[in-house]
Amino acid sequence: MTVLERRGVKPALWIAGIVVILAVLRPWTVRPLEGDKPAAFDPGTYATSLWPRVLDEAGRLATDVAAPADGGTAKARFVKGSGVVTTVDRTSRVGLIRLQMPGKAPADVAIQIGPVIRGTTLRDAAGFIQFSDFTNQSDYAAAANALNDHVLRSVVGPINLDALTGRTIRFTGAAPRSAAPGAPLEVVPVSLVVIEAGHP
Repeated sequence: MTVLERRGVKPALWIAGIVVILAVLRPWTVRPLEGDKPAAFDPGTYATSLWPRVLDEAGRLATDVAAPADGGTAKARFVKGSGVVTTVDRTSRVGLIRLQMPGKAPADVAIQIGPVIRGTTLRDAAGFIQFSDFTNQSDYAAAANALNDHVLRSVVGPINLDALTGRTIRFTGAAPRSAAPGAPLEVVPVSLVVIEAGHP
């Protein structure tokens, strides 16, 4: 073996030795890529966890439903009021409690009771819920649907709808800034109280 050949063997042996040591000691961490994925969005859990904040904000910010909306830029607002139930209208899946409000025509205000609550009014009225909080548009839409479902279970569900006609109810809820022409202002309730006779 020539001198040049011997000189080439030594570096090769060193490299081979380093490779063997690294293979045995493994001074690195191998993690599967799927382990780095964020947890999938759970809209039901999201709605339940946020509900106390929704109630708090509605209680603090709700204005009288008869008052005109202010000049803000939000698409929806929280309102409150009380009125006598004239009709429980379930002719469509977007059921409505139609109210006679003091100083208003009987068809001016209605409470959505489902079984389908349409729109994103409740999500949009809650000022602390922002699109930037979500990974994508799909999760943002799912949050609105989950809040509506929570209303059906926890607010509308305990009410005996068949016994409401002629009764007075007090409500707090989310409404669009204005009603569509010829349609009632539809409120998504966060609180519904049937007022017993003789009680304020």
